[in-house]
Amino acid sequence: MKRTEFRRRMAVAVLAASFSAAGAWPQSTNHPPPNAGQQEGPRDPSVAPPDFNWHAPLPSAAQLKQRVLDNLKKSQAEQERYVCKTTQVTQQTDKNGAVKKQESKQYDLFFVNGQEIHEVTSKNGKPLSPEQQRKETERVQKEIQKDSDTKYVEKKDADNARQVNMLLHMLHYTNGHRVDLHGRPTLVYDLSGDPNVHPRGVQETFLHDMSGTIQVDELSGQLVDLNAHLDHDVKIGGGLLANLHKGFWIHVRQQRYPDGVWLFQKVEGNGDLRAALFFHPYFKFSQTMNDCALTTVTTSQGATTLAK
Repeated sequence: MKRTEFRRRMAVAVLAASFSAAGAWPQSTNHPPPNAGQQEGPRDPSVAPPDFNWHAPLPSAAQLKQRVLDNLKKSQAEQERYVCKTTQVTQQTDKNGAVKKQESKQYDLFFVNGQEIHEVTSKNGKPLSPEQQRKETERVQKEIQKDSDTKYVEKKDADNARQVNMLLHMLHYTNGHRVDLHGRPTLVYDLSGDPNVHPRGVQETFLHDMSGTIQVDELSGQLVDLNAHLDHDVKIGGGLLANLHKGFWIHVRQQRYPDGVWLFQKVEGNGDLRAALFFHPYFKFSQTMNDCALTTVTTSQGATTLAK
């Protein structure tokens, strides 16, 4: 599975898990959020209604899920107005963290029918050769064609939904409270695997054994920040299928743009794993969307023709 696809599935699955009946959102204590009235950045007076009750109980799982469903299609359509300059860096390290090898890619990221498409523009700081560019353009056009097919996208979405459904009951949420983040009410929880659930397979086990924190924008139900790690070794299939080692860490963060669109800002992590008898070195990775701009033409024309 591509790392970007895994990232999307993990982030969606983590957020979706919070909507399961078995893992209902804890109710807030009856006191103001720790930083109510304060901002970590410029406040947009339109982001939170003036009459918003910061002391109210946290929304139920059903209420927050409905907000996500109401905004999902709208959000996917709005994302298609954006193209993002993205940098991906992968490092192989030794067990002490010293870098042995580093590779980087720069690409334009855009959306067709809610699906991410990546068009590589340079590798290791060097622009693509004419031949590499030709092949990349052909590859991207094929991706656009596939993601423009309604039946293909519906099948892809259904597959992702099945992945999410399998993971709905993996996680348990505790210590829920509300904070003021850039003027928006944000729900914060500690997360851990639900002890009453027995995971199967690599993805389920990975999620179930992670612990950390999650932040969710209360008004939209969007994932704001996920920071999770493994504090013990995990063997899947007695170690024959995969080993996930203590210290494995992943951090996912989204950013809200002034028009209300949420886009991934950063994905990073490190660790050591072995899967299906293939040994993977110690590694670090980061993917940063550092320049997202509105475009005036449809993404079906391809990133190379977008006028910003």
